Amino acid sequence: MGRVRRASSRKQSAPQKRSGTETKPRRAELEVQLARAHRTIDALQDVARALGTPTDLDDLLELILDRASELVGADRATLFLLEEGSRYLTSSHVVGGRVQTIRVQIGEGIAGTVAQTGKPIRVADAYRDKRFSRDWDTVTGYRTRSILAVPMKIQGGRLIGVLQVLNKAGGDPFTMDDQRLLSAMATQAGISIDNTRLYWSTMQNNVQLHRVRQKLERKVADLNLLFDLESAMVRASSQHDLVREILVRTVQATRTRKGEVAVLHPADTGCTLYRVQADQPDMQVHNTPVVDGPLGRAARDGCTVRVWDDRDSDTRPGLAMPLLGDDGVVIGSLGLFDRLDGRPFSDDDMELLRLVAANASTAINLLRSREANQRNDRMSTIGTLLSGVLHDLKGPLTVISGYVQLMERTDDRDQRRRYSELVLSQLDNVTAMQKEVLAFARGERSVFIRRVYLTQFFDDLRAQIEKELEGRQVAFDLVLEDRGTARFDQVKMLRALHNLVRNALEAMGSRGGRLRIVVSRDGADLVLTVSDTGPGIPKEVEGRLFETFVTAGKQGGTGLGLAVVKKIVEEHGGTISVSSTSQGATFTIRLPQVG
Repeated sequence: MGRVRRASSRKQSAPQKRSGTETKPRRAELEVQLARAHRTIDALQDVARALGTPTDLDDLLELILDRASELVGADRATLFLLEEGSRYLTSSHVVGGRVQTIRVQIGEGIAGTVAQTGKPIRVADAYRDKRFSRDWDTVTGYRTRSILAVPMKIQGGRLIGVLQVLNKAGGDPFTMDDQRLLSAMATQAGISIDNTRLYWSTMQNNVQLHRVRQKLERKVADLNLLFDLESAMVRASSQHDLVREILVRTVQATRTRKGEVAVLHPADTGCTLYRVQADQPDMQVHNTPVVDGPLGRAARDGCTVRVWDDRDSDTRPGLAMPLLGDDGVVIGSLGLFDRLDGRPFSDDDMELLRLVAANASTAINLLRSREANQRNDRMSTIGTLLSGVLHDLKGPLTVISGYVQLMERTDDRDQRRRYSELVLSQLDNVTAMQKEVLAFARGERSVFIRRVYLTQFFDDLRAQIEKELEGRQVAFDLVLEDRGTARFDQVKMLRALHNLVRNALEAMGSRGGRLRIVVSRDGADLVLTVSDTGPGIPKEVEGRLFETFVTAGKQGGTGLGLAVVKKIVEEHGGTISVSSTSQGATFTIRLPQVG
């Protein structure tokens, strides 16, 4: 469109006066042109406005078709879009209440020819043009007369479709002005359509990325939960602690209000029911003859139970999984109930709970196995050490027998009282020994502390170590500065000393060296030192030497030996320390000797 020019200020020759009958038609024509210019500007502005306003593609296409028809005075408009990666144009129409699609191959029909040549086409009488197909008119009952079709291109000249209008108002053919206007409209529309497609493609990609990110975050959270559970379950020393770690961490991670674990007792004697609620800090524990609800069904049937509504449970929707023993027999069940967000549990929740239940089953089985082994070890130790206890009983019993005989021979009341006090003190020793044996048998103590003759104990240790040193270039010294008695669990201390000796031998390696054990007293403490002439403790593990699974790169090392030593020493109430140089390492054990 041309610019509106202002009247010139120069003097011009006066034009001839026109008659009134000539002025009115001219004015009416100008008004029509002005109205048309306004419509053109409005139509182009509407489409241009869509460039900066994200909208639905269907809404945008409807806007373009509406404005295109209005712009050139057409009866209807059709927008053919090029299918990505193909040679077809498609356009959808509603016919008889049903959406039908026109699919035109490039090079066929008016629209296909425009797409092929990239040039506009004006047809005054469609039925006389060989390129026009009457099939669509036959289907719809519509009579196509005049056609104007223009290519729709974007930056770089890439074709994305064809804009076509049909039947100009008044029965006239479309003009060159109509073609220019529709081409301008098509250019604007092409940019809008391409931007809208790009916008929604980006939005879809963002949504997809957001979903992928959520899934990844969920997987990471699940892995963190399983890792935390694994670490916590390794540290748990009882079934109570183990179940509490499982429930507390799982309830927090899954954002549920309640978690429950039912552990069945052997021989159908009922079960222990553990419950943790999000709003209560302590775990509730109940012994019950039978467990019902989802937990009971999961334990009874050995399958997953999903609760959808309140009809099957006193709580909101939940999940329950069976816990299986090593032999595949159900040993209990694990359940989560009532999500904080009110939603039902998803398949992802079910998969996570299945993993937690599998880990919990393994941990409970290992704990039971460990407790059974500990009971067997205690009974075995009791049997092994009972002869020693009986030997120790000979001392106080001999003293008691002697004092009783002396009491029988004297009539001095004061003397008899002193003898009776000595007898009672020896009986107290016997009672204390009895209590220690019973406490160890019941598992109330992890160590069996009794009086040990140091000379005999370390003579046995010397014989064992010398047997192990055969074939090694290692000199061995055992220095007994104290040859009396001490109180400790001789089986466990023997294990601890063997671990320290083995650690020293591995440190010295094939080049050999000197191994030295010194036994001494420091006040009320028994002090045991084990030293070697190896390369010392590596700096990277020096501060973590007694932690589980920490090893200094020894071939076949598990990182458990020194952790076991530390545990045994601490069970005795003692301490262990280490000093190290490039000339070797020295481990020092201090065992308190109280009572």
